Amino acid sequence: MKANETFTLEVTEIDKVCAAGEIFGRQCQKEGKIPVFSCEGGCIKGEIARQTANLIAKNDAYARACHGELFSVPHADLAKWVREADKVVVIDGCSLFCHGRIAENIIDADKLININILPIHGKYADLMDVDAVPEDERKQTVRETADKILANLKEGSPCCPPEQLSSCECGSQPQPETTCCS
Repeated sequence: MKANETFTLEVTEIDKVCAAGEIFGRQCQKEGKIPVFSCEGGCIKGEIARQTANLIAKNDAYARACHGELFSVPHADLAKWVREADKVVVIDGCSLFCHGRIAENIIDADKLININILPIHGKYADLMDVDAVPEDERKQTVRETADKILANLKEGSPCCPPEQLSSCECGSQPQPETTCCS
């Protein structure tokens, strides 16, 4: 495959929904919460992304969304909340933008804020094992990363504009201080 080509991933339909997700999705939609979901890759970068999303979602304007339901249960109320939200924050762990590349096919591009956190914290690029980083250091990295992202979201300056989502490599180029990549 060449860069920027697409491929299809088939998902088996299901007629079930998550009962808790249905209640939560309706409540978040009613309250106008901004959905936050993340990479949950099996490496330290994915773990930092997951924990960062959890911290961001603890702020009043935000709530944690389930990417599993969004990607594979499109009829669910939680998926509806994410698709219909005014803004959606996706925290990716590295420049592969795995979740962002899927989300840009489900969520309107002008609503999508996709952030690669690796250039924000600048750590662990060559590591896979979560346990290679002591828990206290992981927690500190997550807190600092979440604080930077929240500050940038408040200022309205996400790392990658939606129109550049698939090609954004903010870690490979110097970025102005006003971006999430600073």
